[in-house]
Amino acid sequence: MLVVVTGAGSGIGRAAVRRFAATGARVLAADVDFQKAHETCAGLPYATPHRADVTRREDVEALLAKHDRIDVYFNNAGIPETVKPLAEITREEWDRVLDVNLTSLFVAAQVAAPKLKGGVLIQTGSIIASRPRAGLAAYVAAKAGVIGLARGLAAELAPDVRVNVINPGPANTPMLGGFGFDADVAQALPLKRLVEPEDIADAAVYLATATAVTGAVFNIDAGRDL
Repeated sequence: MLVVVTGAGSGIGRAAVRRFAATGARVLAADVDFQKAHETCAGLPYATPHRADVTRREDVEALLAKHDRIDVYFNNAGIPETVKPLAEITREEWDRVLDVNLTSLFVAAQVAAPKLKGGVLIQTGSIIASRPRAGLAAYVAAKAGVIGLARGLAAELAPDVRVNVINPGPANTPMLGGFGFDADVAQALPLKRLVEPEDIADAAVYLATATAVTGAVFNIDAGRDL
């Protein structure tokens, strides 16, 4: 099995690279920060680091250029948004948040779908799409768009390609601090714990072989959506 993981330099991406590698899969670990991708792959004989900006089609094409077929494309790369009132969000901030968190799925689908015959495109979404927080307008819009786009792609690309979304809740990753939250946010969740990167990685591994699942939105959220 050949697996591509973007945003592989930390958090969910790093956990996913390690989970897939543990199954014996070959993994292309891509991140905009090559050094972090390299650190992720340390000690993993089946994982290779790559630098890629997921918003740039040419970067994604270069990442996949040597491979006629891939089995899993986990489009996981994302960035947080600083909490601020709607009126204070600049157009540049809006565009960047949507580019990385939503447009990257469009780019991934166009480039990877022809190589995913019988495979799966997995997208990291967010429970914020159904449980929005004030002050995160761009991030909420991006993640809501991810679900709509992914479900549309699932219908369009079937039966050759499955497309699914994993919606994390507040997760124990570096992005949590990027939103201005800390571990105390876990106390507001029904399970009283943060989502761990490995929780999301396990879901991605499941979706890699769940051949009857497409257009699904998996909430891995410690109960946030209740």
